[in-house]
Amino acid sequence: MYKLIIMLVFCSLLSANELSILKDSKKQLRQTEKQRIEEKYNSANKDWIAPITISSGIKRGHSFSSQSDNLTKSVSIGFTQSIYKSGGIEFTIKNAKDVLNSDLINWEIENNAILETIYETLLQIKQLKIQIEQNKYSLKNKEIQLELKKIQYEAGNADITELNNAIIDKNSQFKQNIATENALKDKEYELSKYTNLKYDQIELLDFKGINKKDFINNNLNIKYEKAQVESLDSSYKKLKSTYLPQVTLGTSYAYSKNNDMVNDYETSSKDGSISLNVSMPIYDINKSSTLEESRLSLLKQKLNLNDIKEQIKYEYDQILNQIDTYEKQAKVIKDNLNLYTELINANKSSNDAGMSADYDLEILQNTKKINEYDLSINQINIKLQYSKLYFKTRV
Repeated sequence: MYKLIIMLVFCSLLSANELSILKDSKKQLRQTEKQRIEEKYNSANKDWIAPITISSGIKRGHSFSSQSDNLTKSVSIGFTQSIYKSGGIEFTIKNAKDVLNSDLINWEIENNAILETIYETLLQIKQLKIQIEQNKYSLKNKEIQLELKKIQYEAGNADITELNNAIIDKNSQFKQNIATENALKDKEYELSKYTNLKYDQIELLDFKGINKKDFINNNLNIKYEKAQVESLDSSYKKLKSTYLPQVTLGTSYAYSKNNDMVNDYETSSKDGSISLNVSMPIYDINKSSTLEESRLSLLKQKLNLNDIKEQIKYEYDQILNQIDTYEKQAKVIKDNLNLYTELINANKSSNDAGMSADYDLEILQNTKKINEYDLSINQINIKLQYSKLYFKTRV
């Protein structure tokens, strides 16, 4: 019971802290879903308790063979309750808790999927804004290269094909700039579907690395599959108990009043009863297939759990491999930046001495800036990979 309370409190904290950035309509949707899960549990947990029933009736009886005409009114109340079901009551309660645990984990997975979409969109917006700034320098270089080709063409040092290619390159870069700006608008619209906050009003989470063992132990998909195994196991045991002996306790109270319409007199009676019954089904044509289907469902889920574990391990290795690739790319970019710094310093000296054109220095400076933006974009790519690990685990 304590474990159940902790689970409910934990999920409440999740909804309060992490879902606060959502639109009110989406927050209400998630909270309503959680309430539905809790009410489903409350119902299933008490499913073994029989209802108390009340009934009443009125009957008019007339005999054609004798002089009798009676009007009878009656009311009764009672219930029949199973007090022992060969473990069935205990398994009913356990199955309700197992289903609740499974549903709450799935609820958490759905929440994390929404949050992952939001934070991935935030990182992509940040990335696109960097790309927009980067594209400005790329366009400057294309414009310089076009201007140089014009000069070379007019001097007879380049043919029309080279000049045409420079024009195409400049136009292609211009189109890419527009496409990037449109992509940014699309991502901002995507974000607005989930939250009323602007991208710069949401603080980015610190997505840190996690080792493989912790990733597997805290992985929500694995926890969900394990919970499904527990749920199907208790369901199977609950089903088996229905074919075993059970003891029921019954009690009732009845009151009736009879009015003799011929002799004009009334009689009434009060009756009470209590019973204890033992029963057991001795033959059910579907018993074998019903139990076997339930057992195979449990077996299938256990096999599925092992399969999911292997997939999760492979997914972790894939993500870590991608992060390693980005880190190697970052090293190459940093080496390029050092090289461009040296070239710029050398070109400045040459330019001051009148030995090189201003265009050369500007192209080098622009290219260095482009590489600096590449490094920032690369760091965001690494964060995007870490976010995949973060939102697949319970932190």
